[in-house]
Amino acid sequence: MMIAEVESRHTLEAIEDEIQVFEERIEQLRRGEITDDQFRPFRLKHGIYGQRQPGVQMVRVKIPSGVLNPEQLRVLARLADTYATGRGHVTTRENCQFHYVNLANVPTIMRWLADAGLTTREACGNTVRNVTSCPLAGICPTETFDVTPYALATTRFFLRHPEFHDLPRKFKIAFSGCEDDGNCAVAGIHDIGLIARVRGSNGTAHRGFKVLVGGGLGSLPTESAALTEFLPEEELMPTMEAILRVFKEHGNYKNKYKARMKFVLRAKGIEEFRRLVAEKRKQVTTPAETFTVPSPVLPPLVTLEASPGNGNGHGNSNGASAEYARWAQHNLMPQRQPGYAVIWIKLPAGNIQAQQFRGLADLLEKHHLSAVRIAISQDLVIPWVPATKAKHIYGDLEALDLATPGARTIADVTGCPGATTCNLGITKSLVLADVLAKEFADEADPEVKKIRIKISGCPNSCGQHHLADIGFYGNARKVGEQQAPYYQLMLGGQVNAEGVRFARQLVPLPAKHIPQALHELLDFYRQDRQPREAFADWVARTSDQALTARLQEYIAADATEPELFVDWGDQETYSLKLGRGECAG
Repeated sequence: MMIAEVESRHTLEAIEDEIQVFEERIEQLRRGEITDDQFRPFRLKHGIYGQRQPGVQMVRVKIPSGVLNPEQLRVLARLADTYATGRGHVTTRENCQFHYVNLANVPTIMRWLADAGLTTREACGNTVRNVTSCPLAGICPTETFDVTPYALATTRFFLRHPEFHDLPRKFKIAFSGCEDDGNCAVAGIHDIGLIARVRGSNGTAHRGFKVLVGGGLGSLPTESAALTEFLPEEELMPTMEAILRVFKEHGNYKNKYKARMKFVLRAKGIEEFRRLVAEKRKQVTTPAETFTVPSPVLPPLVTLEASPGNGNGHGNSNGASAEYARWAQHNLMPQRQPGYAVIWIKLPAGNIQAQQFRGLADLLEKHHLSAVRIAISQDLVIPWVPATKAKHIYGDLEALDLATPGARTIADVTGCPGATTCNLGITKSLVLADVLAKEFADEADPEVKKIRIKISGCPNSCGQHHLADIGFYGNARKVGEQQAPYYQLMLGGQVNAEGVRFARQLVPLPAKHIPQALHELLDFYRQDRQPREAFADWVARTSDQALTARLQEYIAADATEPELFVDWGDQETYSLKLGRGECAG
């Protein structure tokens, strides 16, 4: 009965009814029957954001678990070419965003997406946002089991749920297959984070999840607390529903800056929170049963056996070009199943062109591959690549300009759109991310290459700067009588099996000094580290005073330096301009 009710919300007829309502609201707005302020919450619940540029919208497409098949890649290309700027932007929440869209074109876009099994509904607003999961789910050597079917079922269960479309604030859920989910899913910073676990052994083994609650970033980063160490899989939906009911009852509807579930957890404490969830669980009528959706990420029909030269995920390297070898070092990795490899596609700060969407669709079909996945690092992942075909696929990616080496290295920089389009953006973080990716593209030091950089254009952490070895968030400061674009430098963020360690704030840096400052910081690390000492360990033992002293030359700001007052990617003098925020916190 539960499955039938859930699926009834996802029929094309039900979706078309919603699109028609959206069209009617646009007409009401055009005729002046409703105001922009009245239309705004309705628009946001349908995944349509305002931009800092008047008269255009950002369309956010939910990509459940980050999975995209060829048909979906082509519809995103069509959207980008027809109604946006010819490109999309993949995010740390496994969404895909399109900018400069005319509101009148949104219903057409919604219909295209619906036909391909995608939606913008509840991608924004005070709703259950896109449900994410590890991009290596189903193929990771260290996972407990594939979480994708559970994540997709969670998406369908809560999307258009009649009771959870008007929450106190946005609500984020993530699934991980491993205890150490570092750059995979980061369960510990979500409202609900779920980590796969198995109890028992052999014939008595039972799947379930460690349940984390109350995590979040924003201006007040908070690590989640453990609700339970093991929740049986059949209890997943009713327990998540109980958690959401606690949030609805105790969340702050009056002050959006204190409305996330992390504030409920801070106020109640984990023991009282557990009691409240247990109380709500007794009232939930959703049956305790395992609810999954089959993963669309399918293995090829032919199973390969491991063989010499292809079991390591790098294919036959005999005669391989130097360019291919350099790419394969970080963009190609073996998966759990012998004979297959995973390809990582490094995107420039998450940007991807329409022709690249189309080219990827063609590539998947040509090589009989089912899907790509979006990673929280704003990369794309192609699983189930026969290792013997890796070099051939590399050539196809090279023709699409998608074979940039350095995935999962210091040159793979995460960046949110920032002031390029966001109302809350203070600095152009997207541009700086691309600048730094190019600056460190030729880094050779193995330990330095492991460092991860993440950048946000404001303190709200869309770029997840709190989790980075080196993080930045945009701010503005006066130098003399003028405003200048700055970034706050953060150091030492980490996520592993021990939990989350948020980066510590160090010093503000002028935006234009950041590349030189980073070179200086990394030189300090090289000179001062112990043998094989990781950057995070070095940062942990190095004092703020020593780090600040080393960077002093780049902290200093001279009002006579004209470049200081021009942000990356700009020609004109910097001026702080903020619009009405639609996503803060």
